[in-house]
Amino acid sequence: MQELILHRLRFTLNIMKSFKLYLLENYISSYVVIRNGRVELRKMGTGSPVSTFAPGATSAVLQGKSVVVTLKGGKIAIYRLNPAGTSVSGPYVL
Repeated sequence: MQELILHRLRFTLNIMKSFKLYLLENYISSYVVIRNGRVELRKMGTGSPVSTFAPGATSAVLQGKSVVVTLKGGKIAIYRLNPAGTSVSGPYVL
C-alpha cells in the first residue's frame, strides 16, 4: 500500500513539474485583472501592475500576445502586448 501511495505521489509531482516547465517555456508570465474599471497587466511574482489601460473595462482575457477587453457599452477592444510583455498598444475596437 505504501508503495502505491509513493508511486502516485511521485507521479503527481512529475505532472506538477511538467506543468511548471510548460508555463515557463511558453512565457506565461503575465496576467490581467480588472480594478476600478481599468485593466491591469501584471507579471507573475509581482504585486503591482506593470501597465494600466482600457477605461470602462468590464472583463479582460489574456490570449497569447493580445488582451481582449469587453467595455461597458458591450464593445470589444483588443490590445497587443509588446515583446517584453510590459505594455500594450491599441485599442483596436471591434
